[in-house]
Amino acid sequence: MRRTSLVCGGLLAVLGCVALFEALRMRDAWTGAPLMPALVGGVLVLLGLAHAREPVAVGEWPDAAGGRRVLALLVLLVLYVALLPPLGFLLATALFTLPLVRTLGALSWPLTIVTTAAIAIASHVVFKHWLGMPLPSGLF
Repeated sequence: MRRTSLVCGGLLAVLGCVALFEALRMRDAWTGAPLMPALVGGVLVLLGLAHAREPVAVGEWPDAAGGRRVLALLVLLVLYVALLPPLGFLLATALFTLPLVRTLGALSWPLTIVTTAAIAIASHVVFKHWLGMPLPSGLF
């Protein structure tokens, strides 16, 4: 098991280094363009080193209920991507976040709606205003 952890951790760290290198080489008119690859690369390096240092206990594949939740999340992600252009970032993000907040949190409906709105608005502010990303406008 130790050898597998070293190999997997090493591969993750190398992949992270490649992402960091490519992010630093990136030349784009938008100054925020290299941010995400650099962030992902840094996280991959850290995770790879942590994984190589200490092997992770192997768990079992999710039971039927867990498998259905994974499938439901995959379907939700596909719908989110499909709804981004026609609905716009803000509304599509709210519609994506609502079932997640409702399912993952034990919140009342009013608190679920407030939390969903806060996440959608905060995401919009971060991506559009702080990072300067062009977002699909759709309806909103």
